Amino acid sequence: MKEDIEPIPEDIALMICEEIREYNREKKFSLAKVQCWGCMKYSNKKDDIRHRCIFSKENNRGCHLVNKIYDIKH
Repeated sequence: MKEDIEPIPEDIALMICEEIREYNREKKFSLAKVQCWGCMKYSNKKDDIRHRCIFSKENNRGCHLVNKIYDIKH
């Protein structure tokens, strides 16, 4: 594991988040799909994008799904 975790730029984090949601939408059932559903349901209920998981930790690293894709691609 990296000692200095690179921040994820907000626009890239949101783009990856959308890609993951689209990918999971096609699945019949998965834990990742449930995670995305809960994240979006909560942020929509609060009517604030800042309640998405990616914003729950410093450097936009609150969602392990987004972190994994970002770390592989970048």
